[in-house]
Amino acid sequence: MDATTRADAATEIQRIFSAYRAAQPTDTGMLAALTDGKLYELYVLSQLVTDLAGRGFTLQFVPSVVPTGSAAAMHSTLKFKASPGMIKSTDSHFEVRCPDPSMPICYLFLNIEFDTLGHSKNAASDNSRRHELDIILTWASSGYPTHSQIALGVECKAVANFEKGLVKEALGVRRELSYVQGDQDSIPSQLGGHPIKMVPANPPSEFMVAFIDPKGQNYEESPKAFGIDFMHMQP
Repeated sequence: MDATTRADAATEIQRIFSAYRAAQPTDTGMLAALTDGKLYELYVLSQLVTDLAGRGFTLQFVPSVVPTGSAAAMHSTLKFKASPGMIKSTDSHFEVRCPDPSMPICYLFLNIEFDTLGHSKNAASDNSRRHELDIILTWASSGYPTHSQIALGVECKAVANFEKGLVKEALGVRRELSYVQGDQDSIPSQLGGHPIKMVPANPPSEFMVAFIDPKGQNYEESPKAFGIDFMHMQP
């Protein structure tokens, strides 16, 4: 992607999210959901979209589809999930086409729960069965993706004081995504993304913790051994 194309993509992304609050000003539920944490997720999402485009992926925004009127006619709107749940094609998301056209189409969603590695081993059915990721890239198109269907996951920390407990949380999520293993091409790299990124995990999903407090950078070295990237992203 050349610099002009990337700049155009970034401008369009910012236009989409600048319009988010104004999209449905009478929807009090949507406005109430726009907390600092939710707005930070949208900011990180915009950065991730730009990054994926720079790695050769082609992205298209797909708006929500909701029923309107007594006949339940459908219309499109810009509205993201306010709480964690399953993948629904009617929720706002990005369709992501891989640089390698032989690879499946992927989807970029917010606030998705996935079936954990632990569940795959012992069929866990209690509250430990699923964990949430703030942002997820997957080729699953509905329901709850499995840990092995996740190409990339992001946790967003819009906190003023980054503490060690957040590191423990990230390590736990990573363990429910993958086993630790020697470096191999990450799943986005296997899908054709460049430059190739190596991760010490199996399945080799990419996992990132994005945070506002710069002190988060003081905790990045040990988690990197498990394929966790700590990224200071300040809006």
